[in-house]
Amino acid sequence: MDFIKVGIFGCGWLGRALAVSLQPHATVYGVVRSLVSLEDLKSRKIEAFQNPNGASKFWSVDALVIAISPRQNYIETINQIVEYTNPQTKQVILISSTSVYKDEQRCVDELSTVDSSKVAVQGELLFKRHFPQGNIIRLGGLMGDDRIAGQWGTSTLKDVSVNYLHQVDAVGIIGEIIRQNIKDEVINVVAPKHPKRSEVYKMNCNRFGWSLPIFTEGEEKVVSSQKSETLLGYDYQFKDPMHFWIDS
Repeated sequence: MDFIKVGIFGCGWLGRALAVSLQPHATVYGVVRSLVSLEDLKSRKIEAFQNPNGASKFWSVDALVIAISPRQNYIETINQIVEYTNPQTKQVILISSTSVYKDEQRCVDELSTVDSSKVAVQGELLFKRHFPQGNIIRLGGLMGDDRIAGQWGTSTLKDVSVNYLHQVDAVGIIGEIIRQNIKDEVINVVAPKHPKRSEVYKMNCNRFGWSLPIFTEGEEKVVSSQKSETLLGYDYQFKDPMHFWIDS
């Protein structure tokens, strides 16, 4: 990509990794919630902001990535971002989730039905209403680095095919979307292979000495990564969740 300015609204676990990866190619600004996160970004030579108002230079960017969790004040926050975004910003990207799809669908792609009752879907609709050329990136279950399937001590889980995504590929694909100046797309981002949850958990529990949950039958929902591969020409570095914590 040309040397541009990129703003990342939400520099948590994913946003911080994205900011670091973009540094060699762009001037990166980040928005965080806590003072600890603010100091962490500053230590990485990334200019950081808390609650930037409309006059903040954070909004004077070429590309804006919205990477916030659809939890409290999600819609209010997106409305505020809409209000403050500079009309000269060339590209806006909303990070969403593959959890927006209705559960009764076995095979899911970008045209599959979403659950309109979910706040993430309401956020997507609001985003597209104000940014019709914006991109919605639906990420699978984020793993990698210090996020390891099986570490949370859950007692019972549904044994379904997983739709996991390694942090490296989440960062890589967002970077490609910015580099290629992609616009007006909805893209699923998920590892191409979908082993059973029990397979992944057994491997990790054996490796790290954790207790294995009890698995029960569940409804399958496999999310396709095909569009992300064909549209962007992206080759996933971590294609198989069985190798997420072996190859990294």
